[in-house]
Amino acid sequence: MDYILKNRELNTSEKILDTVSQQPVDMDFILPDYCADIEKILKCSLTPKIYTRNLSGGQLRVEGASLIRVIYCDSNRGAIRCCEQTMPFSATFPLNSEATDHIILTHTKSEYINCRALTSRRLTIHGAFSLFAKVIAEKSCSVCSDSSYDDLQIKTHSEDICELCEFAQELVNISEAVSVRTDKNLESIVRSELNALLTDVSVTGEKITLKGEMTLRLLYICDVATGETDRFVYVFPFTQTLSTANPDTTVRDIRIQVLSYELLLRNELVTEEPVVNLEAKLSVSLMGYKSDRITYIADAYSTCNCTDLSFENAKIISDIETLTTSSAVKSSLSLGDKNISRILDIFTEECYVNSFIKDTTLHHTGNVNVCILACTDEGEIISLERQVEVHTEESLQKPYTDVTDSSCMVTSVSFRLSDDNSMELRLDVRFCTVVCNLCSFRQVTQVLYDDKDPVSKNCPLTLYYAHKGECVWDIAKRYHAHMDNLCSENSVSEETLSDDRMLLVIRG
Repeated sequence: MDYILKNRELNTSEKILDTVSQQPVDMDFILPDYCADIEKILKCSLTPKIYTRNLSGGQLRVEGASLIRVIYCDSNRGAIRCCEQTMPFSATFPLNSEATDHIILTHTKSEYINCRALTSRRLTIHGAFSLFAKVIAEKSCSVCSDSSYDDLQIKTHSEDICELCEFAQELVNISEAVSVRTDKNLESIVRSELNALLTDVSVTGEKITLKGEMTLRLLYICDVATGETDRFVYVFPFTQTLSTANPDTTVRDIRIQVLSYELLLRNELVTEEPVVNLEAKLSVSLMGYKSDRITYIADAYSTCNCTDLSFENAKIISDIETLTTSSAVKSSLSLGDKNISRILDIFTEECYVNSFIKDTTLHHTGNVNVCILACTDEGEIISLERQVEVHTEESLQKPYTDVTDSSCMVTSVSFRLSDDNSMELRLDVRFCTVVCNLCSFRQVTQVLYDDKDPVSKNCPLTLYYAHKGECVWDIAKRYHAHMDNLCSENSVSEETLSDDRMLLVIRG
């Protein structure tokens, strides 16, 4: 038989998938008829796009396409050109357990790409990217906190926790007609980049309103005949509403990610301004927490029967915080032996950092690959790549111990050319980090007893000589005594004895 314990249900989360898979990219890249022949390859890049993420049948299936972009100089004038092709991919990941309410987090990292020209119109592409997949499920955790039996003695402990109270994810489609207001034509797009940043969170009733801004950067050809290029930056706001607000929420972990986007160039007949139609798909994830305090049973025994206890190890977030910081990373770069007259474009590939906590200081370390398209004094277009080290430190207001998630984004790139053919570079990097403390405890989940095996009533009174440092609870449990009676009879108010003393122990 067992004693029925009083339980409290807590909402928590668990990772039912946290893995990475390497996806190969191998293809024959043949230029279409409208593209000029290749004289020199400047830059070959691999950008994975995620279209769908479905969870069913105990599996996560991710589908998308790899965008291979080749920037090159043509064989006629040595002008800059670009050609793009896509290659579909799909990946399936088995889950550790089923989930009703879940959040899917995915991101990609280009590992390498090799581009070799077989002819002036045919290339072989060999590359790979890593697909990171994580599924967080909402679950209920039972905490045994009390008992209503007079003979069952329980020892309880209390912990401060953060309970999950908001849990949602939505896919957002963004459509924007981008008017490229410039005195130059927009003939074709060489390179594009789209970023999304969260700028404000407001709560009204049961609705959470998220406000942010998206930044579209373009390098485009404004004269096909000469290959002249120009750059364009367009910033516009977006708003998304989630109907999951909880008035008790104290901390919100909100993540916004660009899964994929498409650009379509068209010319307006009325204004004669080139317009770029942007179609983007965003993923918005929310996990909200409220502060609370729980009590759990750490130990138990019966004054009447012999008992058998079942224990369970539990781990719950005790404190959590989302930190968003920005840092300026400066570096001096050598541009090689050829004198640079002007920079056509400068951009960074995806930034990845390792974030960790040491001595109440949050560290971010990593590298950013900086790509430069430049024109020399002789008019030759060249491509350069340089690694820039990222290392920042931030003092924490609280003594956090764990980093649960970390991401970074280069929000702007600025530079100054020096006389010695070098570049003074500045990267503005935005870090978003979720830090927390975890409380781990061992709780009693079941107390079994045999009513045919009662505690012996022989020697109801015992004189016990206790030593300094002994635990009063352990003494009472050893003799199946009422804890309150033992303390009151011996005028003991401390859990651990501070000196040697004689105790009168009354059984049962």
